[in-house]
Amino acid sequence: MELKEFENIWKEQDKKITNSISLNKEILKRMLIAKPEKRINWIKIKAGFNILSPIILPLLLMIMKVQFHITTQFYVGLSIFLIIYLTIYIWDVKYFLLIRKIDFSDSILVIKKNLAILEKYVIKKTRFMYILMPLAIIGIFLMLIQKPVFNRESIIVFILIALVFISSLYYTFKYSVYERFKILNKEIQEVENIDS
Repeated sequence: MELKEFENIWKEQDKKITNSISLNKEILKRMLIAKPEKRINWIKIKAGFNILSPIILPLLLMIMKVQFHITTQFYVGLSIFLIIYLTIYIWDVKYFLLIRKIDFSDSILVIKKNLAILEKYVIKKTRFMYILMPLAIIGIFLMLIQKPVFNRESIIVFILIALVFISSLYYTFKYSVYERFKILNKEIQEVENIDS
C-alpha cells in the first residue's frame, strides 16, 4: 500500500513539475517575444509617419514660408519631384501594409517568413529610393533655384551634397538595413530555440 501511495505522490509531483516547466517556458517565450515586438512597433510608427508625409510636407513648406517662382523650370522640377515622390509613397504604403501583417501571436515559422518578406522588401525599396533620390534633388533644385550660379561656393555645396548622399548610401546598406533585420532574426531564433 505504501508503494502505491508513493507512486501516486510521485506522479502528482511529476505532473506539477511538467506544468511548471511549460509555464516557465511560456513566460520566457513571452518575455523574449516582447523585444522584437517592441522593435516592430517602432518600425510601424516610422512607417505610419511616412504615410502621413503628404500632409507633413506641405505644412513644413508653409511654416518655412518657401517662395517659389512660377516658371517653366519650376514646373519641370515639380513634375520630376512629384513623379518620384508618388513612386516612393506607393512603396511606403506597401511597406506599411507588409508590417501590419506581422503578428506575434502567429507561429514562429510564420513570423520568420513574414520578416524575411519584409526584409527583402525593405532592401528593394531602399535601393530603389537611393536610385531615384538624385533625380528628386535635381527636381527640388529646379523648383527652388531661379538662375543657377556656378562659383566656388556652389560647387562646394554640390560636392558636400554628393558626399552626404554617398556616405548615407554606404551606411544604410552596410549597417542600417541589414543590422536591423539581423537583430530581429536573432531575437526570433531565441524564441524558436525555446519552443524546440
